[in-house]
Amino acid sequence: MRAAGGQGRGPVLPQRGTPMREEIEAKIRIASPEAFRRRMAERGMPGGGTVFEVNRLFDDAAGSLRRKGSALRLREERRPGDGAVVRTVLTFKGPRTESRMKRRPEFEVTVEAAEPLVAILESLGLSEAFRYEKRRTTWHAGACEVVLDEVPHLGWFAEVEGPTEEAVLAVLADLGLGDEPILRASYIRLLSDHLASRGLDPARAVFGP
Repeated sequence: MRAAGGQGRGPVLPQRGTPMREEIEAKIRIASPEAFRRRMAERGMPGGGTVFEVNRLFDDAAGSLRRKGSALRLREERRPGDGAVVRTVLTFKGPRTESRMKRRPEFEVTVEAAEPLVAILESLGLSEAFRYEKRRTTWHAGACEVVLDEVPHLGWFAEVEGPTEEAVLAVLADLGLGDEPILRASYIRLLSDHLASRGLDPARAVFGP
């Protein structure tokens, strides 16, 4: 969820810490986004801004990254009102480790613009394998990040990401979600299964046509 920033053209490496970190995240299906927003407001958690995401996964023709359990994602975050791009992030995610939550190594860099990077990826033999959109609202709860996601076809989800499983579980408990089932499947897996079960385009999950 978090991306490293920087200045200059092209990919920018994080300025502090190690480039690779571990993503520790819990995903919960949400029945009422309105009730969830009220809960966040009652707790006075900072944030609450919403962005519209366009996510593109890249892979080679053989699907090598997918078969290894890895993913290379290019994300554009846009303002909901006018669609202006406010941030573009390239993320590599490695294979998962066994856990109650979703845990996997992750490396992110912020880039100036998407299309020059797409040209680089394509020159390396990679192409867009899957595209999905999402509306995301983000809050901060101590060292954790809490998001409310609207996903095409699937509905609403909350995600809590933090430095440890214990920190994530503490936030879930505070939000009254401690007893809810934690989904380990990624949005990619959930969307792929949904699209396949309904005979829809397996490479796109968007809000519009």
